[in-house]
Amino acid sequence: MDDSSTPHPPYDELRSALGDHTEGNAALDDLHAALDEPRPQREQVSASVTRLRSIPVLEARIANWWDSPRTQNWLQILSDAGL
Repeated sequence: MDDSSTPHPPYDELRSALGDHTEGNAALDDLHAALDEPRPQREQVSASVTRLRSIPVLEARIANWWDSPRTQNWLQILSDAGL
């Protein structure tokens, strides 16, 4: 998938908010890797987002990105394409 169409979250802001949170940083790394795949898998992206949303300091930040119309449209395109 063309990287310019992939709606990446604000990685630097999220990483800064996480600090030394090991599980959070691992989940963010997983999300970054999933979004950088040539054919991102909705389930993999969603699983990483679910892990990130469970971290109180990130819950609102990741929700804002996940629930944005651009991200939801991109996810719909993935679903419609059967990716």
